[in-house]
Amino acid sequence: MNQVLRRKVLVVSVVLIVVFLLIYGFLPKTKEVDITAVKRGPLQIAIEEEGRTRLKERFTISAPTAGYMQRIQAKVGDPVKKGQIMAVLEPLQSQSLDPRSRATAQAAVSSAEAALKAALEREKVTAADAGYLEQRRERLKALYAKGSISRDQFDQIDSEAQKAKALQRSASAEVNVAKSERERAQIALRDFTSVKRGGKHDTVYVTSPLSGGVFRVYRESEGAVNIGEPLIDIGDVRDLEVRAEVLSSDAVKIKKGTEVLFKRWGNDEPLTGVVRLVEPAGFTKISSLGVEEQRVLVIVDITSPPEKWRVLGDAYRMEAHFIIWKGENILQVPASALFRWGDKWAVFVDEKGKARRRVVEVGQRNGLAAQILSGLKENEKVLAYPDDTISDGTKVKARK
Repeated sequence: MNQVLRRKVLVVSVVLIVVFLLIYGFLPKTKEVDITAVKRGPLQIAIEEEGRTRLKERFTISAPTAGYMQRIQAKVGDPVKKGQIMAVLEPLQSQSLDPRSRATAQAAVSSAEAALKAALEREKVTAADAGYLEQRRERLKALYAKGSISRDQFDQIDSEAQKAKALQRSASAEVNVAKSERERAQIALRDFTSVKRGGKHDTVYVTSPLSGGVFRVYRESEGAVNIGEPLIDIGDVRDLEVRAEVLSSDAVKIKKGTEVLFKRWGNDEPLTGVVRLVEPAGFTKISSLGVEEQRVLVIVDITSPPEKWRVLGDAYRMEAHFIIWKGENILQVPASALFRWGDKWAVFVDEKGKARRRVVEVGQRNGLAAQILSGLKENEKVLAYPDDTISDGTKVKARK
């Protein structure tokens, strides 16, 4: 009998334990959560984009004429003064003749010499004719003075003598032309590759248009350059601006005079700036994810004292924060505390260890904080990161 009783007691005990465990398992448990206080403080709404510095005025020194440039001695970063000689151009060197060109030049020289000989012979013929007619004119002149010949006969011989002189002068000019042609053909055949380049009167000196520094040397070694070929970039590093490519949907919120903060430029203290220009024309750019984006170029002037950003140069990267709204003493909560409840915003408030859902009216928001217009009071406790396991009435406690 005692064994039966003990067995019944054992069974009842096991059943009670199982029931207790089931009840305990279904009881709501206290969840550990991150709790933060509703507080007041400054709040800023900013558009963040990558920016790069650039020179306001960049001067590219180009070759004013084709020539042979001497080696450029200037290095990137060197200071320059206005009027300083930056590049020296000499006349181009003559090319060496290949066998075909040399044979053609030699044939041209032979042809020019033959033409010169023919011109000299024609000059001799015209000189002989002119001499003969001049002598005959003198004889007939004496006869005309005595009245032995008529006026018409004398005028005829005088005209022929003048024609002969004109032909002689023409033949002399042809001789000069033939000599010039021969000289030109001989120059074309001559080898100038070993001849020293032009003197100082043939040299072109390219000077700097302003005082500043060298930012780029397109070509350092000597060699032939074409007209208009860029040689050196010069600018004043103290005259910098920042360009940022902003999404067109954000650019409409940015206006001339908008305040800008520059962060992560190499120093913990941010720099300040102000928008000078929002360009009216946009452009399409492919993002790193392969998505087409319509962007607008925004130009910003740096307003911080120059001694703070003197170490910056051209095309330095920084983060530009365009402040489109800001306020002081703003009631706010972390943006992560908000969640959607229907078509409204809500938060979970810690009321005596239980999470209570409360609908709030939200104003301005950035990625970290949100302005609360109504629904909460300062110093109330809210759940910073509510998840799907939390509902109205869930027991909560602050995570340690």
